[in-house]
Amino acid sequence: MKRLSGVSGTIFRRWDEARPGMRLAIGAAVLAAVGLTGLTPNVVLGQTLVWPYAAMVAAAGWGRSGLAFAPMAALVFFGLAQDVTSGAPIGCFALVNVLIFGASAGLNQMFDADRAGDLGTAVPLICIALGFVLVWLIASLSGGHVAKVLPLVTALVITVLFHIITAPLFDLGIRRGQNAGSAL
Repeated sequence: MKRLSGVSGTIFRRWDEARPGMRLAIGAAVLAAVGLTGLTPNVVLGQTLVWPYAAMVAAAGWGRSGLAFAPMAALVFFGLAQDVTSGAPIGCFALVNVLIFGASAGLNQMFDADRAGDLGTAVPLICIALGFVLVWLIASLSGGHVAKVLPLVTALVITVLFHIITAPLFDLGIRRGQNAGSAL
């Protein structure tokens, strides 16, 4: 048991020492893995599994560090990939991801939210919820009818659970007063 705690301590220490570019690459790899896994058949006992909107979690997490080009480019890429795989209008998920990223950056700067504490927890969840409202609006407008809410609420719950588990992976580690754009 002591060996296991030593390994986890080493991993956490390495993560704390990782540069923002490496953290972005690891987060992008997690996004790619979740996205590719979501493309596999996901029906168990006749029930379709609900898959998280991982790019929304990344957008809310990467936005904590402020605005920067590299995370925005990654979010646009993953949003376009999600548009293609889900049959959504091209650009809608990229737009939602960038808007969540901007909202997260703006709210964290406005409230000067630290990564710990109530605001550090609430801001990403608010941004993810706003992202689902945007997805619902876009689905309703592009479909010509009011989209069903229950599937999106179910996906929201799964996405929030995914955020709770993976939030540290989408922290670029850039602190207030540090220029986010030059660090990436």
